[in-house]
Order: sequence, then structure tokens, then C-alpha cells
Amino acid sequence: MVDGKQFRIYPSREQKNILSRWIGHQRFVFNSKVHEDRYFRKFLKKSLTLTGAEVPVDQQYSHFITDDTPFLKEVPSQILRNGASKWYAAYQRFFKKVTKGRPTIQKKTGRQSVMITRELFTFYSASHAAGGGSIS
Repeated sequence: MVDGKQFRIYPSREQKNILSRWIGHQRFVFNSKVHEDRYFRKFLKKSLTLTGAEVPVDQQYSHFITDDTPFLKEVPSQILRNGASKWYAAYQRFFKKVTKGRPTIQKKTGRQSVMITRELFTFYSASHAAGGGSIS
């Protein structure tokens, strides 16, 4: 099992804008996976030739990056991947009967967060940063 740590950060205005954009892009991928799942379940229900076929439950997100969504190219792929993995984890909780329903659309309101992995940032200790080191 992989352990994570949560940090409270105090970003500058520019960093807030970047994080806000990343949160929106991650939410876009999550919501697109919800719409995709709904589409496939509806399609399979009405199609007699595909009776018995399974709805794909995967973490693929690259098919959402098209000419219609050029803004997805502006974000690190790890952010988009994390949006798809959050959807997949929510779907797994549904399968295990931990939650009542399938994943639903995420709204802009409420608690907002983005999963940032060590692939994107390097953290230095406070003593190193105070000594002239840079925090990335």
C-alpha cells in the first residue's frame, strides 16, 4: 500500500491560478469518465447485439485529449491520470458496496483538491530553503 502525506500550502496568486486550473482539468477528466460510463451503460441496455457485453471500467483518459479540448494539453499528464484514477477508485467502492451509487458529476462548489505526486514537485526541508535553496 502506498502512503501519502497531506500538506497545507500557501501558494502565491500565480500558483493559485495554476492549481485552480489543474483542479478544473482533473474534474473535467473525472466528469468525462462519468459521462462515458453512463453512455456505455445506456447503449448496452438498448443494443440487442451487444447483450451480455461488459461496460468498460478502466483508467484511460487519453481519448479525451482532442482538437476540441486543447486545454488538456496544457496540464501535466499526471494530473489527468489522477482524475481518471479517482474515478476508478470511486467505481471500485461502488462495486464493493462501500457506497450506494456509481460515481457522480463533481461540481465546482465545495471542497476542491488536486492530487499532486512527487513526479511534479520536489520538497525541501525548511532549513534548506532558508539557507538559499529553492522550493520547486
